[in-house]
Amino acid sequence: MKSISLFIIVGLLLITTANAGNYDSLVGTMRVGFRPISSAGVTNGCELSFETSALDFAYRQGKPVIVAGSISFQGESFKLLGIMIKLGVADMLVDIQHVEAPYFAYIKTSNGTTAGSKFLSHDAEMKGYRLFVPEFNKQTAGVIGDIISGENPTIGFNRVKGGMDALLPLDLTVADTVAANDGSLKRIHSQEAIDGFRNCMAEVTSKLKLSK
Repeated sequence: MKSISLFIIVGLLLITTANAGNYDSLVGTMRVGFRPISSAGVTNGCELSFETSALDFAYRQGKPVIVAGSISFQGESFKLLGIMIKLGVADMLVDIQHVEAPYFAYIKTSNGTTAGSKFLSHDAEMKGYRLFVPEFNKQTAGVIGDIISGENPTIGFNRVKGGMDALLPLDLTVADTVAANDGSLKRIHSQEAIDGFRNCMAEVTSKLKLSK
């Protein structure tokens, strides 16, 4: 079996489901990865990137969409804490996938949400993606704490101002999706991404404490 890109995965899944009109097999996390964020050789942030698919009942009458982006945590000059969400959405049932930035996006867990926080947003360097930076408060701290503890977060987004929220549960243990010789797909699970994020957060926050 070999690792494949998200768009190839989409093509294979659509071939197997289009005739039946059943897109349930498209739902789920495809890949989660971790990387540390550094400046001048010093780690000052931690990022979880993801690729996933879902059925969009809020805007596309239950048709499948691709959602990709990242959740990152950064300490600025070892003093300020911040969380950032990057998100892009693409419809699957089109000849060419066009990535579109949502109007708004947030994260929620059992002990927190960024939905009600004041935030800044702007287009990302990657076309079709948007960055959302909520203020750091008790709610956003709860989100980070839950993710560190291993809880799977839910991403919420809407495509237009005042629009209905589309909810997207993420499985942080999905390291990759592979294709077997028979064309079937298999998700490979691992704790590597969340363990990397947890260790990175410990390193960053320890520097923040030392700087006080």
